[in-house]
Amino acid sequence: CDLQSIACGQCVRANVSCSGYRDTQQLRIQNESQSVVRRALKIRGAPACEPRSLPLSVDLQARDIFFAHYVTSTSKCWNFLEQFYYPTDSPDHLTLAIEAVSLAYLWHQVYSDVALASGRERYIAALRMTSKTLECPEEVAKDTTLLTSLVLDLFEKITDSEPRNNKSSISHVNGALALVKIRGLEHFQDSFQFRVLVRLSNHFVGSCIVSGSIVPEELSATRTYVEKHLNFQEHTLQLSDLMIQYAKLRNELRRGILSNKECIGVSMELDIKLQTLDLNMPPSWQYSTTILDHKSDRTFDFHFDSYPHRNICQARNFLRVVRILLNESLINYYLESPESDKYLAPMRVAHGNIETLAGELFACVPQYVDCDGAARQRLPTSEKSELLYRQARDCGPSGAGHLHTPAHQADCYTLIFPLYAAGRSKAAPDVRPWAIKQLQYIGNHFYIRNAEAVAQILEGETDVSPWEVYAILGSYAFNA
Repeated sequence: CDLQSIACGQCVRANVSCSGYRDTQQLRIQNESQSVVRRALKIRGAPACEPRSLPLSVDLQARDIFFAHYVTSTSKCWNFLEQFYYPTDSPDHLTLAIEAVSLAYLWHQVYSDVALASGRERYIAALRMTSKTLECPEEVAKDTTLLTSLVLDLFEKITDSEPRNNKSSISHVNGALALVKIRGLEHFQDSFQFRVLVRLSNHFVGSCIVSGSIVPEELSATRTYVEKHLNFQEHTLQLSDLMIQYAKLRNELRRGILSNKECIGVSMELDIKLQTLDLNMPPSWQYSTTILDHKSDRTFDFHFDSYPHRNICQARNFLRVVRILLNESLINYYLESPESDKYLAPMRVAHGNIETLAGELFACVPQYVDCDGAARQRLPTSEKSELLYRQARDCGPSGAGHLHTPAHQADCYTLIFPLYAAGRSKAAPDVRPWAIKQLQYIGNHFYIRNAEAVAQILEGETDVSPWEVYAILGSYAFNA
């Protein structure tokens, strides 16, 4: 076309009416292939498929969930692992250990047998790799080797559904302490290394309490060294010292080296120390009490207590559990004594202590489990407004009608052990049924399988030791 105005040359020669022409500067070329394909599929009744991102592998999901809980978000008690998030940043034995414990934690959260089987394979591979690593003196002196032992211990605690013998339950922490001894404490100088030693100390004391083993002098020296370099609050140190004394008492009782009179004296002295510590907690560790005009299914009495942080609640509940067990032991010692008549007054005191401690434990439950009341602020933001306009309705098997964050579920998980200890105690008759009811609710409402399992133990006729239940629950693997 010659683009002549009025009519182009081709139309004039053809003796036809010229319809004009388009401005070529305004023409745009566009690829309509996908649009044509979608229209064709629609006509043929086939679903239009949009491109989607590939799903993450189980390993990556496990690592993300593990780091979110233990390292960067919920708990942060393993925050020294943050530099090892990427597998390429750590040696093979530590990488395998992290992969194993990540898969174990994923199994614990979603009950995936595939994750557990894969985690056990990585655990065995990590053990073999670590054994080879220990043959090299240079590797023995590295932080990553010590970390591997601690991570493998964490794997054991998460996956052990049944308590094991004393030696096997503390094998990894024993190995970690041996590595510290070989290196020498003077070679631990920076904050990263101090935090690793704190984790080792906490793991070791917890293992000794559960297994009834005595805390070795090497660990006491490690604790003293760390305390010189880090600022600990006095009450934290006192609580740790008293837990070591309790581990020593359990070891002596297990060996049967104390007379009945000595058992009474040592147990009573330790209980008084724990009570004194509990009564003199600093303001930052105090809880606030809310008075209620009526009880709900989630409240034991006409009040509930709110703690400033779950770590504080968990630590004080652990103290209360130990005191309950001490007072129960005292009652048994009083009854077994040839002079039991003179212990009638102390026996009443012990019963009163148990009832008081059980009530204090139960008072913290609504803060975490009462989603229609005290725990409402823990729900995701979008859920808060919905609860203002509706009551909780059945929603699938949980009956929750709303979602819970992983942090909220972790809070509730820490209640299982104290609820069991209080429920099986020699407290008032209404204590056990209430504890069972709360455990069943936590299991059903928050999808926590172990809560239902512990409720079944509490319902049964067999009296299972609280420390066996503690081990079944993962012991310190889920402590703050």
